[in-house]
Amino acid sequence: MGPMLRASTFVCVSLSSLILAACGGGHRPSTTPASAAAPAATATPAVALEPAPKPPELTGPVHERAVQLRRAGDLLDQAQQALDLGNRNNADILFSTAELLVGFEALASIAPRFRDGAPPRVNTPIEKVALDQPAQPTAVGNSDDDEAAETAATKAPPKPPERGSLSGTLTIGGARGGSLALVTLEPKGRRWKARTAKQRVMEQRERQFAPKLMLIPTGSTVTFPNFDTIFHNVFSTSQPSPFDLGLYRQGETRAVTFTREGIIRLGCNIHSNMSATIVVIDAPHYVIPDGDGAFTFKSLAPGAYTLRAWSEKSKTPITQELMIKIGANTVAVGVDADAPSGPLDDKFGAARGK
Repeated sequence: MGPMLRASTFVCVSLSSLILAACGGGHRPSTTPASAAAPAATATPAVALEPAPKPPELTGPVHERAVQLRRAGDLLDQAQQALDLGNRNNADILFSTAELLVGFEALASIAPRFRDGAPPRVNTPIEKVALDQPAQPTAVGNSDDDEAAETAATKAPPKPPERGSLSGTLTIGGARGGSLALVTLEPKGRRWKARTAKQRVMEQRERQFAPKLMLIPTGSTVTFPNFDTIFHNVFSTSQPSPFDLGLYRQGETRAVTFTREGIIRLGCNIHSNMSATIVVIDAPHYVIPDGDGAFTFKSLAPGAYTLRAWSEKSKTPITQELMIKIGANTVAVGVDADAPSGPLDDKFGAARGK
């Protein structure tokens, strides 16, 4: 074997020995004499380790707020995703839920991203209501009843006898009854005393509004208590008083004051089956006909009047002129049944299924 080959062999053997030694493998003869071998090691007794202390459970207002903020952050991400997919209604519901957790002030800067195209949001403080209140009737609003109550409250003297009364019938699409409706009378060519503003209740109970029809004088305030165990979102896109009350829980309410005359159609942005109507009235005389379409005004000053009538099945009111004389008067009134059927559009104007 030549010197070159012997050198290569030595290098290869040396590298292999180093790798084996680094990895803990192979056998290397001992150079220590047997007589100098180290004494056997004495076994060390095992020491029991104490478990690490368990961190304290997170509780208290700081932790609760942290949970709310994390949950709100998740909801905001979901709201943006829904918005990116074109579902504005779901995006608004998710965003509104985040508002409930952190307060609307905290999210005010990004609210327009989710609210553009919806009615103005009412952000007045939510108030608590007792849950043991009696249910509201199907329809509310009669100027004769309101006048009797006002007279009793002020102890005003009775009106002079030279008055007239008006009895009438209302047909809807040619048929008597079949829908909630109203009739108003406004003196023509002379001034009248405005009715006193009222405090009324439009409740949400068993996933329905009640009353289904409410007549109120201009300037009245209506509260919207939620008696259900689920959230509701009352809104209206009707001119001249569009509004959006947002989400709130059972036992809570918000209020709206109606300062302009008009027909206000109500909906719930979560439950498309819910609907009702509030009619804000400037006229001093108003009544809801009974189930057969009959109505009466008991005490009217003689003179010319403008009569308006409308029903839930009508797009717009009809108008006619009439003269009231001292004593009994009668009239027949008819309105169209031309309003579209089915649920109201959502608050962004998108159609909803039945």
